[in-house]
Amino acid sequence: MAPLLKHVDETRLVSLQTRLEEMSRVDVDFLLLLSGSSLIATIGLFQNSPAVIIGAMIIAPLMRPLVGLSLATISADTKLLSRSLITLSFGTTTAISLAMLIAMLFHSLELTPEIMSRTNPTLLDLAVAMFAGSIGAYCQTKKKLADSLAGVAISVALVPPLGVVGIGLASGNFVVWSGALLLYATNLVGIAVAGSLVFLFLGYTPLKQAKRGLLISAAVSLVLVIPLGYSMKELILENMISSKVKTLLMEKTFTFKGLQLQDVQVKRFRNPTVVIATVTAPDQPISSRQVALVQDFLSREIGKVIEFRLRVIPTDEITAVEARPKAEPVYTVPIGEVGVKLYTAPATLNSQ
Repeated sequence: MAPLLKHVDETRLVSLQTRLEEMSRVDVDFLLLLSGSSLIATIGLFQNSPAVIIGAMIIAPLMRPLVGLSLATISADTKLLSRSLITLSFGTTTAISLAMLIAMLFHSLELTPEIMSRTNPTLLDLAVAMFAGSIGAYCQTKKKLADSLAGVAISVALVPPLGVVGIGLASGNFVVWSGALLLYATNLVGIAVAGSLVFLFLGYTPLKQAKRGLLISAAVSLVLVIPLGYSMKELILENMISSKVKTLLMEKTFTFKGLQLQDVQVKRFRNPTVVIATVTAPDQPISSRQVALVQDFLSREIGKVIEFRLRVIPTDEITAVEARPKAEPVYTVPIGEVGVKLYTAPATLNSQ
């Protein structure tokens, strides 16, 4: 590897630019791969199938123009920049449109966990995108590693968020499509910025020439960091509250003695924060006053006003030994040395 910030040979730069320009074209191969990956991803989202979604990621071609955008951003290569942006715009629009079409055909299907998991991006998603962008850019500087781009695409998952955007738009669900769009934008920016830094450190562009592109990238990243940081804060708070609530309910509240706590959900982005506990219980009545006492108790312990809700799933314990009514023998039919007794139900049961 060449020393950091030392400019590479012009031949290597031209070779990389040419290869990325070819990869950033909108051609038949790009259209087939994009259409196939979009349709497969959307169906996989409705199936709630990670395996199907991963299959869509493998053939998704959007990573290619993104790497081209990374180099064009810092090298001021207007031809590569325009080609990459056109390809990304066309690919994004096509993927969302196909997802909307599938969503309208299957409009009666519910939103699965695989769909909802792509509606609340955090700083962790930005970190994954930046690592993926770094590896993707480095792979393109080495011809023998160029085929590793499919694995990089899997790690960052560009097409599934677009599928969720289409599903959200088709169903008119603002929370779904806006959250997924933020995730897609996070992936785009993370990959492009990290890729640009890698190309800069490997010497494909002088620092002086790259300053403008880096400033633009930093500004766009800052805009994304604000909502992602807020979402990250809410995620940490959710996990903290959920863990503390489980401990408090099972160890410090009399109301839940003898009950089995199944799940605790914390609804984020609400004021006050909503905490929903699900328990299984035998025939044991729980009053609204008891729930209110638990709510006050949890608010004091956590130091945050919450709205506590309780879901009770009634349970019955059944053993292998049943209490059976005493049967009355009617008659016996001898068969050899064995007597077969026929029974009827008691009169009290027959009369019912």
